[in-house]
Amino acid sequence: MISKAFRSALSGKLRIVQINETKDTHMANPFSNKKKIRGWKRRIKQIEKWKQRYIDLDMEQLCRNYKDHAKLWIDPFYRLTRRNPPIWYSRLILAGMIEIYQSWSQQMQSLNEPFYLKIWLWHPNFIHSQIVVAFREYSDYYNNTFDKSNDLKVFPSHLYKRVPGLEEFKWELAIDSVDYWLSDLQEDIGMGIRTDKDIEAIKSKAYKCETVKTSAGNHTVYNVKVGDVWLGEIR
Repeated sequence: MISKAFRSALSGKLRIVQINETKDTHMANPFSNKKKIRGWKRRIKQIEKWKQRYIDLDMEQLCRNYKDHAKLWIDPFYRLTRRNPPIWYSRLILAGMIEIYQSWSQQMQSLNEPFYLKIWLWHPNFIHSQIVVAFREYSDYYNNTFDKSNDLKVFPSHLYKRVPGLEEFKWELAIDSVDYWLSDLQEDIGMGIRTDKDIEAIKSKAYKCETVKTSAGNHTVYNVKVGDVWLGEIR
């Protein structure tokens, strides 16, 4: 059964798509191909199926691994080549993410133990978004997953409008980055995949350069920002 919150987020969207599909505003989408997606009624039902798959946290698995997550395994957007859905469809997904978050929160609170539970909302690469939970020895595991952003930005609530439950969340801005290992870049030059000019361009774009120690020795890594990640939790 489709929830009341989901119906609220869905209201009017099918009619808009049928009448004016080609004029829908899309998020910035570096992963998108140009193939037209058809069958939006079926795509909307996929969101509900995805939500029902994750709405009840697998406590047995969680007690084994102490962490779990729900990624946006919704076809055709989450494939090897990922693409962002149109903004109206992203709102429906976010409504489902919030319902999953709320359900997981109730389950975790019943344990009476500290836990980590957040929505990771990527922008503009929305399709990378997920809900993440952890507890016990992994309760601090995700605290340093992302570099914090110093940009003075506010959460882009104008994109998601009246998604049910969104107003309850507090959002922290982090950096979505691609990490380039200098050793890999040098191999790319040797294979003819990149040029010295390409490497210099990556270095100039990097907001951070760090040394990573591995069993093979020290490695130089360049971190290049490609977007934002908003880390959300209920206040």
